Amino acid sequence: MKMGDTMLNLYVLDAVSSKKVPAEIDPASKEDFAATHDWQTNWESTYARQLPNKVALHREDNYELLGLMSYELDERGLAVEVLYMESARHSNANLLRVEGGQKKYIGIAKALFAYAVQVSLDAGFDGILIFKAKTSELLNYYMEKFGARQVASYDPFRLVIWEDAAVDILSDFIMEVSDDGPERT
Repeated sequence: MKMGDTMLNLYVLDAVSSKKVPAEIDPASKEDFAATHDWQTNWESTYARQLPNKVALHREDNYELLGLMSYELDERGLAVEVLYMESARHSNANLLRVEGGQKKYIGIAKALFAYAVQVSLDAGFDGILIFKAKTSELLNYYMEKFGARQVASYDPFRLVIWEDAAVDILSDFIMEVSDDGPERT
């Protein structure tokens, strides 16, 4: 995805080696949804099928599915609303905690948030995101790791990522583009 003289250079980290694994976002496919039968949410369900703007995060080299996200542009709120986001089973902390397993990749949510921030910027919404945390643990995680802030006391799980936090998320994934080709910043 390109914007001006910069381009998103998404990646996740291999949980064992901590090496960067290049990733890309594509429109989610039937094959992506079919791979979610043992995820926390089956993306072939009636609920998931009706979600708009579904995208998939894949490894660039072997196209392994890393996560899925649905979002919509909130024209009234001047933000991108992340309706649902989920890491693949192999890296989903909620599922792995129950099974006692270890994550395969780290940073799936951050890469998906970076993409959503870019969509928000492209729409003229200054990178602002709104979303709901599913659990108290995720609420604290999003506030600590991504600078999310609670929107109102009536729903403490409703969060916003403002411009400053959005820039911080995006900064790890920006690549400068010159006439000589991309250059990592």
